[in-house]
Amino acid sequence: MKKQLMAVAVLAALGTGSAYAIPSSGGMFDTGQMATELIGVTNQLGYFDTNLGTLIGATLKINAAAVQSASGTNTAAQAQTAKIVSTVDLLFSSSIAALNPILALSNPLTMILDTGFLSYAVGETKNFGPTPNSDGDILTVQLNGILASLGQAGGGNFDMICDTFSGFAVTGGGGNIATTQMTTAGCSAMIDYEYEVHNQTPEPASMALVGLGLLGLGAARRRKAA
Repeated sequence: MKKQLMAVAVLAALGTGSAYAIPSSGGMFDTGQMATELIGVTNQLGYFDTNLGTLIGATLKINAAAVQSASGTNTAAQAQTAKIVSTVDLLFSSSIAALNPILALSNPLTMILDTGFLSYAVGETKNFGPTPNSDGDILTVQLNGILASLGQAGGGNFDMICDTFSGFAVTGGGGNIATTQMTTAGCSAMIDYEYEVHNQTPEPASMALVGLGLLGLGAARRRKAA
């Protein structure tokens, strides 16, 4: 009787199945290089489809890229020393309210072209770039606190907005360094999910163990009957 009850208990346990994690992509976007300012460029990523299972983790990767060029010309009657700094700041925001405080921890993603202090002869022009720069962040742990906001039945899309702000400054030169600047910038992002489903199909190894148990139970009954 005990062996029979044990076999029934094993089968019942197998019937409940086991949980396992599955990766799922929420997609990505890449704006490519565009002339700044990219004020309010809106792109989309995908929600996790809660019909698939229970969301247990999410990773969002955000990246900014810029190509910066500059020039400086000494218009003074004597040599000058100056440096030129070109900056591009990119800020991410989202239509998911709970995501914005997390994005704020990474904002701004900053790209800098800094020539350092250089000596300019009378009438000399110095050209810099084009110089590609990038900055990014990977958000995983923080997202795990807002998983309920990242999923909805049937999936769908949410907005990711990129705002860029460029700046240009000349230090030194006595106001005698005439400058030009050309800057392009872009943003990209991707989101990946990990979710858990309930497996109702017993694993092969477990089935084999149950089979052996039932065979043993049958053999014990035959011995008892003999």
